[in-house]
Amino acid sequence: MTSLAAVAALLARYDDDAWVALANRGLLRRARKDLGSVSPVVVDDGDEAVVVSLGERTVRVPLAGPAEATCDCPSPVTCQHVLAAGLWLAEQDRAFAGAGEEAREGALHAELMALDAAALTAYAGKPGLRWAHQQVADLFAGEEPPRVERGGYLAVTFGRPEVVARYPGGGLDGLVLDQKVTQPKKWKVAAVLAWQRAHGLVLDAPAPAARSTGPTERGLSRDDSRARLHASVRALLEDLVRVGVSHLSPATLDRLTTAATWAQGAEYPRLALLLRRLADQVDLALGRDASADDHVLLDEAAVAYGLVSALEAAAARGESPVHLVGRARTSYDAVRSLDLVGLGGQPWRTASGYHGLTCVFWSPERRRVYTWGDTRPEDVGGFDPRARWTQPAPWKGLAMPATTSGRRLVLTGAQVSADGRLSGVEATSALVTPTDSDDLLDVLPAVSRWADLDGGSGPRSLLAGGNRSAAWAVLRPSAVGKAVFDPARQTLVWPVLDGDGEVVSLELVWSRLLAHAIARVESLGALPEGALVVARVRRLRGAWVGDPLSIVRPGRELNPVDALHFDGEATSPLVGRLLGSAVPDRAPAAEVDDGAPPAGLPPALVALRSLLEQQAQRGCAGAPAASVRERVGEAHRALRDVGWPVFATPDPAVDPAVLLLRSHYVLQQVERTFR
Repeated sequence: MTSLAAVAALLARYDDDAWVALANRGLLRRARKDLGSVSPVVVDDGDEAVVVSLGERTVRVPLAGPAEATCDCPSPVTCQHVLAAGLWLAEQDRAFAGAGEEAREGALHAELMALDAAALTAYAGKPGLRWAHQQVADLFAGEEPPRVERGGYLAVTFGRPEVVARYPGGGLDGLVLDQKVTQPKKWKVAAVLAWQRAHGLVLDAPAPAARSTGPTERGLSRDDSRARLHASVRALLEDLVRVGVSHLSPATLDRLTTAATWAQGAEYPRLALLLRRLADQVDLALGRDASADDHVLLDEAAVAYGLVSALEAAAARGESPVHLVGRARTSYDAVRSLDLVGLGGQPWRTASGYHGLTCVFWSPERRRVYTWGDTRPEDVGGFDPRARWTQPAPWKGLAMPATTSGRRLVLTGAQVSADGRLSGVEATSALVTPTDSDDLLDVLPAVSRWADLDGGSGPRSLLAGGNRSAAWAVLRPSAVGKAVFDPARQTLVWPVLDGDGEVVSLELVWSRLLAHAIARVESLGALPEGALVVARVRRLRGAWVGDPLSIVRPGRELNPVDALHFDGEATSPLVGRLLGSAVPDRAPAAEVDDGAPPAGLPPALVALRSLLEQQAQRGCAGAPAASVRERVGEAHRALRDVGWPVFATPDPAVDPAVLLLRSHYVLQQVERTFR
């Protein structure tokens, strides 16, 4: 194959997104305009490059592709002449004219899979390969793994920072990144490693860098602080179960608050957040708040115990996996451009004394959910989450958050966190355009079977890095039931069913903040055919529950999104009675358990949960250790008999409090397998 044929075949795989990633959309428009006024000519078809004359300019495109192309114009970056030459060469492609798309993709796939450690080291150096290997290992181990896709080219999408690497061919230099990063070669190597790992090939980890000096004083101090923190938190959680989660004292709250502050100082943001949540639960229990839940407290205590054990084991190996350590909440990465559609907004209030507004967006290009929120402590005056919906928006070009609902936005200069939260920085600008129902229904990832809500990824570890934006789902129900208010739980329950009859119970816990949405849902009848329901869903004890956000209605030319929390009239006899009564507002608990047997779980698993919860509630300090071990051992044996060998025979030397926490952790992990 000649250089002209090879380069033309490579450039034929570029689409507009790839060209924009290489330069920008404005230069792409100018390049197309230039092609209307000049007649490109190939002036040299050498062994390593093709040289094209474009009027007064000459462009050289090597076999690696346009990322390495040069032009004799004074521009220091990829210019419009390079884009024009590339667009013209792509039209000359005849090499793959008879080959199918599958053959093209297979050839590109083989090229990436053939790159070995020696080639990657020669390209980015040992430090670059070491960084890329660790980056990819962290992402696949805990956080949302990079997404790989095939099309006219191969693509690898990273979530942190949001970088898309496109491979149309041409070796490592031919990889095109859509974001400006400080060391692009490292990210290109990471893209190759991510592609290989996603297809079953994991290169050996490079040897660690040799240290010329010993550990620093700061490092030694932090390691010592972390080691003491591990022991302190383990003892605290064991004492919580030993005394009983129903017999808490203010001293327990003080210890949890202190431990959370300590964890933050030891640079353990994930553990600090989990300990703060436990402290909030204890505070609710001490205040006899109706939203306090012993079961939730025990669930989170067991997860915290597992997290501390995992951190301790990692520290012993000299590691600090990012999915265990966590990331600072204020850490954001720049994204040059984001194409979004607004799905509505939701006001909220937490039991820990915060309230705010969250707006939800879907990105058709990146295939994920993003959120923007404004949060304040409740004791700070002048802030109303509902009023925030119609107050000035955080970005230039956008009037107010309400303007985003049911419309398309292009954000330029956006800042995005690891879990998809958008920053409200003033440097971000928004271009808002209307959309209709047909356009919106085409781009939303509607789920018709609730069994597919886990995305086919299967059960994930309790300690895997969380992605809060992944909890949002677009449901296409086959039928909806009548919304019923549960007076015992002060919760409106709205069942939506799929074609198999499986139910997602969408719930709204009574508060004045959610009164509008409760009235809207209560007054809803049958949804029009083809309507979608946007909700945040989760699997709770074998059943799907969620929080409704909006309805996407078909047949609307303007604003197809019905934001349940803000749009429409909100009058109902139920809400009128509640507003006129002395029923206090309730902030929703993290998870609500009505005490009913978990749906879809084996009886032996239900029996173990009941045993562990009862023992943890009353405490095990006064119970004979042998008796606790015997009862837990019998429950474990029953589960082994039905095919769950993970429930081992209890070690006679293990303290009962430790046994309860470990067993409850394994129980929660096994419950995740029931989708």
